[in-house]
Amino acid sequence: SERHFLAPRTAATASDVLSAIDGWRHLPPHVTGVADEIERVAARVLGSAKRAHAGETEVRRALFEGYADRVAHRRAPGSPRVLLASGHGGVVASESGVTGGEWLVAIDVQAGWRGQGREARIRVASLVERDWLSPTGTDVEHRVDPASGRVTAVAIDRYDALSLVERSVAPDPGRAASLLAEAWLDRGPRDADLRLLRRLRFAGYVVELGDLVRRACEGATSLDQVHLARHLPREAARLAPDAIAIPSGRSVRLEYHDDGTVSASVKLQEVFGLAETPRIGPRREPVVLALLAPNGRPVQMTRDLRSFWEHTYPEVRRELRGRYPRHPWPDDPWTATPTARTRRRASR
Repeated sequence: SERHFLAPRTAATASDVLSAIDGWRHLPPHVTGVADEIERVAARVLGSAKRAHAGETEVRRALFEGYADRVAHRRAPGSPRVLLASGHGGVVASESGVTGGEWLVAIDVQAGWRGQGREARIRVASLVERDWLSPTGTDVEHRVDPASGRVTAVAIDRYDALSLVERSVAPDPGRAASLLAEAWLDRGPRDADLRLLRRLRFAGYVVELGDLVRRACEGATSLDQVHLARHLPREAARLAPDAIAIPSGRSVRLEYHDDGTVSASVKLQEVFGLAETPRIGPRREPVVLALLAPNGRPVQMTRDLRSFWEHTYPEVRRELRGRYPRHPWPDDPWTATPTARTRRRASR
């Protein structure tokens, strides 16, 4: 209780109180008088023939027990800044000789005030051993790793507001799903997700993105496992398919656009014999076909194949058959065999 009269320490110590005891006789008379009284009371209680002796560790342990609610943890090795068990910040003041150690008790604490910083000043402290601290509670924290997008969980043994030890545990599925949905929505949709949403609009479905994402996050433990496409209504997948089959036997990917149109890129020779433009969706919209030359560049954009074969193909044939002689350019595209191969490969 006389700690306010302790002189500032000039040397490092494990306990400011122990240092003060070493220099007790140099303190003001009214303080040393208290010490004399304590000795007299101790003698009466213990008996004149008995003397109690406590070493440094025992004194520090007793101080810890007396100020168990004032345990503090250094924010970094050797730093004067600490976090108190109450959750507030503090600074070990220059008057204290407790400059080392990871754990301590703040025996004399002065609240910070304007001009002195907001953190409390600790004038008198004493070191605490880690194994003296028993957890007062355990929390489980879930986090989304920003690099991997994976949900991790740790169980944290705490001494009030201070973390004692962390250990990895299995994430709670519900909590993992909630965190992943939040992280996904904060990140925003990627290109594949935007395409999927355009497919839904094309199919005539109004979907609340948050609900769709939360459904997709169920059972997932990382953002890589969140696939919106797996949660499409079956009817939507039928009305707005991912791809369509073409006469050559292949399937080509459909592209859905913001203006509500849908298109596909296909080599001209692969749709020989196809008279009518493919149509999809609830309104049976024609697919805009980008008919490609052998070099992969479109020679015609059309949503009316019949008109292309009748009016435009003869001109395209005259222009390209000399440049690409290994590819078939039949006079009659209506009866020609659709193919993705060149003429030479087709003859083998």
